[in-house]
Amino acid sequence: ARVAGFVVRAHECRYEDDRLRERVRSAGGPDHLWRLFYAARLTFTPPLPPVVGPSMALPKVRTAAREEFVTQLRDEGLTGIEERSEEHIEVESGERATVTQYDATFPIEATDGRREVPMEGWIGIWHDGAVLLAGGLYPSAPLADVLDVPGLEYDPAASRDELRALFRRVDR
Repeated sequence: ARVAGFVVRAHECRYEDDRLRERVRSAGGPDHLWRLFYAARLTFTPPLPPVVGPSMALPKVRTAAREEFVTQLRDEGLTGIEERSEEHIEVESGERATVTQYDATFPIEATDGRREVPMEGWIGIWHDGAVLLAGGLYPSAPLADVLDVPGLEYDPAASRDELRALFRRVDR
């Protein structure tokens, strides 16, 4: 992506929750990606000049990253994407990450018709000598209820807590 005259590249690691996917599928639910997490370190070409540095680049990078995150959510098949809140969390390095919450709906076809699964996505951006970002997505309601799959255990609050813990651990 290009931001303010710089080419920005993300060096990314992405993790998908294959165990939850298999549990839903085994319980008779649809086969979809339900939870994901990614972390990235951004590099700039040409390199940021010393007078600019990561902290001065953050506002433009944050805007571009949020726009890209919404595009990624759409690419995953989500609809009704709305920005809900913004807050700051402290990461393990002591820096503060600005994190933004998005609510969305995941329309799926189930054997008994169309279902709409409420989803929550988060993206966080900060700098710690490098510009870092992390993002994630998970169902924000119990899947057993939404998918009408009795006995399927899934805790949205635990998914949220786990995602926030992962954000805190991202480093260069």
